[in-house]
Amino acid sequence: MNRIKSVFIGFYPMIAMGITGSAGWQLYHSRDWLAWAGPLLTTLPFMMFLSRIMMFKNVARTSGAFPGFNALAVAGVLLSAYTSLLRNEPGHRVPVALALAGAVGFALYSLWYSRLGRKPTAKLQVGRVFPDFGLKKTDGSTFHTRELLGDPALIFFFRGNWCPLCMAQIKEVAARYRDIGDTGARVILVSPQPHAHTAELAKRFDVPFEFLTDVGNQVARALDIEMRNGLPMGMGMLGYEADTVFPTVLVLDPKGVIRWLDQTDNYRVRPEPGTFLPILRQLATARP
Repeated sequence: MNRIKSVFIGFYPMIAMGITGSAGWQLYHSRDWLAWAGPLLTTLPFMMFLSRIMMFKNVARTSGAFPGFNALAVAGVLLSAYTSLLRNEPGHRVPVALALAGAVGFALYSLWYSRLGRKPTAKLQVGRVFPDFGLKKTDGSTFHTRELLGDPALIFFFRGNWCPLCMAQIKEVAARYRDIGDTGARVILVSPQPHAHTAELAKRFDVPFEFLTDVGNQVARALDIEMRNGLPMGMGMLGYEADTVFPTVLVLDPKGVIRWLDQTDNYRVRPEPGTFLPILRQLATARP
């Protein structure tokens, strides 16, 4: 299924762009602007969303199903269908077809593609001790998770630099590093991406976090949070492997016990700092 999703996300933005461009051109040049406004309603909101997350990387989360965007898509289909019925001419079926394609494409993106299809792993449960693993540091040495013992820890497993929502989430957490530091917690960021990308990310943010590489996705596989064939089509040309990791966030206490975790099933739905910061503060006040 993930292979099919990889192909879908490789083509869908291009199709949406084509519908948006065609509808926009017709809207400007044609007298039937009402008919061509329909397909534009089905794709323009997505294109604006995509442009924002790719250019600014400042969207760390969205609603689960984009109800507003889907409502606009349905309205676009109805608008085009209504004008087509009024004209009752073969040429007026084209905007209806494009509106249907745009609406179906966005429904697939928001309701199907965005769902990760994961099942919460039994190896990560509140109350269990987080296992000891070796991960690659930016300087090439090995970081063992047992080194976290004695301090609270905030651990992020993220997909890679290619994921704009992951980058926005890291940017958001980096902006709160003083608040997190006040709790005495250490922040660990783990990705299976090529090590050079992890090192570049550490330089970009320059915050006192541990940026670590899960070489070969071994840790994710051991924890049952590996996402097989989760890389979007085309990203392999940038050196990324096809298998990635399900976005996962954990809070550990000073004894390495998991006190809170998030195993989202939608890559666009992620916890805010306001969710885990109170837990870190509680752990800080409980320390002797």
